[in-house]
Amino acid sequence: MAISPEQQIEKLRRSARLSWTPKGLLGLTLVLIALGVLTEYESFFVFGAFSGLFAVAARESAPHWRNAITAIRNGIRSKGSVLIEITRDPTEFDRHVATVREESKLAWQFQFTPSDWEPTEGELDAEIYYVRGIEWPALIVTPKGILVPAFTPKKLTENA
Repeated sequence: MAISPEQQIEKLRRSARLSWTPKGLLGLTLVLIALGVLTEYESFFVFGAFSGLFAVAARESAPHWRNAITAIRNGIRSKGSVLIEITRDPTEFDRHVATVREESKLAWQFQFTPSDWEPTEGELDAEIYYVRGIEWPALIVTPKGILVPAFTPKKLTENA
């Protein structure tokens, strides 16, 4: 079910309470591995390994979510456009890539995971949010939904 960009922003604001997630998953991983060592049950090691993978993924994406939350509160806004491309693979999840352009600035490209909306390929007008001290956009708001980088965006060439 798709929700409006305003509702997505409010949901993102509320998610600030989950900032403990990467550390919590790391703690869970250590506990599961310790239980595996103490009890010699292999299932603890398996669950510990999965928990560890989730902890690494959460640790990689958490800074970008924190930047987006900061950008909502006191970010620098500008107007621009975003080009969304979707690579569909029958054996994997769809890969969503955004190319963000703003006048007189660099273009940035990043992978994102849509939350509560289904993006379509094409170019959209966008409000671009930056956080002081970070060169790339922290949050993109389009009329259809919001985009938060999943990984550090890649700098493209200067706009012509």
